[in-house]
Amino acid sequence: MTTPNLFISGGCSYSQVPNRDQCWPIHVSQELSSIRYVSHTGHGAVGNDIISRKLISKILKAEEEGYKPEDMLVGVVWSGCDRQSHYAENSHLNYHRSNPIGLGEDYANFRFEIEREHVQPTVFDLEDKEMCSNVNSGINHTYQHAMNPAWIRDHRNPNYYIMNPHWKDEMTTHYFERFVNPAKAVIETCEHILRTQWFLKSKGIKYFFSEYDNDVFRYFGPHSHGYSRTDNKNDTFKPESPLPYSRDSECIIYHDSHTRHDDIRHKINPEINYLYDAIDKDYFLPVETLQDWVTDVSIYTHAREGDPHPSTEQHKDFTQQIILPFLLEKYNIQ
Repeated sequence: MTTPNLFISGGCSYSQVPNRDQCWPIHVSQELSSIRYVSHTGHGAVGNDIISRKLISKILKAEEEGYKPEDMLVGVVWSGCDRQSHYAENSHLNYHRSNPIGLGEDYANFRFEIEREHVQPTVFDLEDKEMCSNVNSGINHTYQHAMNPAWIRDHRNPNYYIMNPHWKDEMTTHYFERFVNPAKAVIETCEHILRTQWFLKSKGIKYFFSEYDNDVFRYFGPHSHGYSRTDNKNDTFKPESPLPYSRDSECIIYHDSHTRHDDIRHKINPEINYLYDAIDKDYFLPVETLQDWVTDVSIYTHAREGDPHPSTEQHKDFTQQIILPFLLEKYNIQ
């Protein structure tokens, strides 16, 4: 069996490189002796559509550069199903862009801090470079991921406008008010995961998946039915009636409380479950979610009070105790 030397990672902020904390993709590439090249596509606050497209794009680019499928290892930590995006050539003309994602007025200082922190030769990827980057080249990171809109192929034309349900910009409030509902969100997430799964399997690429938190297949955000926009600009949505799917009620897809990838017990929507059943759970890490594991199992704590993002120590612990044993058992990679 060929040992991969190129590692491609994907996900949201839990998988973004660089970041305040050193995320699992860094630790994977450092722990696996065979990995010489990396390409990290993690992008803060994006949904599973962007994650899938970025990964597929990067794999195709790697093939153009001469990498073979057997050279590659792909790892993905999927994001929340309620995270949306809209593609338009002129979206910047029609809507106000949101603030830098999750950073607010501290964006400039945060950018400086993470670039300075990652000057040492570690893993990195430059979006405007065609080729994947050498782990040992020593070039500094370029922090390009934390802005809205996003891009897949051309960072000079970021025409994917990303949206999270708690954001207050005009595009997001209109989109969630008129077009988003729980079933649609979960259906599309299943399709994005399936597309990526089938693409990887068709090429014979080694891969592993996981979930960042418990809202990958469960919708907790607002949706068009039962919600109306308010005049209060500080409160984007106000529920007019109880949500049919909320944290305190049945979810569209029910997971057994003891086994992460058990069969679906509550087949509430046949438009969803045939898609969910087609996802190959054997390629998911043996945890409920990354967040659950680092919170309930890891001996390390989160870096900042009130910030759910795992700390560097938690990411490393997760890599050593969960990802590496899975790769050894599944592919004999060590």
